[in-house]
Amino acid sequence: NQLIKYLIYMTINYSNNKEVRVDFVPKDDYLSRDFLKEEEKFLWSRVWQVACREEELKNIGDYVTYDILNESIIVTMVGEQTYKAFFNVCQHRGRRLVDGCGRTGAFRCKFHGWQWDLDGRLAKVHDRHDWEGCSEMEDEDLRLKEVKVASWGGFIFINMDPDAESLESFLDPMPKYLDCYQFEKMRYRWYKSVKLPCNWKVATEAFTEGYHVWASHPQLLENGGDDHTLSYAMGKHGRFGYPPI
Repeated sequence: NQLIKYLIYMTINYSNNKEVRVDFVPKDDYLSRDFLKEEEKFLWSRVWQVACREEELKNIGDYVTYDILNESIIVTMVGEQTYKAFFNVCQHRGRRLVDGCGRTGAFRCKFHGWQWDLDGRLAKVHDRHDWEGCSEMEDEDLRLKEVKVASWGGFIFINMDPDAESLESFLDPMPKYLDCYQFEKMRYRWYKSVKLPCNWKVATEAFTEGYHVWASHPQLLENGGDDHTLSYAMGKHGRFGYPPI
C-alpha cells in the first residue's frame, strides 16, 4: 500500500532520523509543520473519510458540506440512495458555492450567478452570449469537479483521489467484524464538533487506549468494571475494545 509506505518514509525522514520503535514515537511527527504539510498532500487528499450519515440526506437536493484543511466538499442526494460529491468551488471564479447543510435544486454561485444542476452539469451562465468565441469554455469542461463517494453502514465516505482504491477494499477487514452491529439502522440524536489545540493524532490516539481511564475517568469504573483493554493493528486500521475481541 503506497500510503502506508509513504507514512513510514515520512516518519523516518521528518523525525530527526529517529525511527519509530515499539516503545518510542518521535515528537516531530506531532510538531513538525513540514510533516503536517506532507500529510495534507499525501494523506488527507488520498484517504477515504466519513463526510456525513445517510440520514442527513433524506430527500433529493439535500446536501452537506464537509471541510478538511483547506478543502471543502459538497455531498448531495441526486436520486434514491444515490449520492454525488463535488469540490465546493465555482468553476468560474473559485468562490465557495454553499456552506453548512440544506436543500436545493441547483448550486448557484452568489458572485456572478452561475448555476449547476445536482449532477454537476453547468445549467446557467449569466449573459452567456458574452462568452461566445471562447472555444475552451464548453459546458462539459465547466462541470463541477467530482469527488469519489461511497457508503457503508449508513456512513457516507468521500475520497479526493480519483485513482483511490474502492471503499470496500479500504475498509477490509473491518466490515466482517462490524456488520453485525447494523450501523445502517442506527440514527444519531445529535453531534457536536470541537476544535482542539493539538495535532489531530494526539486527539485520535486518546480514544484508542483505555490505560488512562483509571486516572482520568475513575467514575466509569463503578459501572464498567476493570479497565483492561486491548488495542492492536488490523491492516490499515486499528482495533480497540474490551476482551474478548
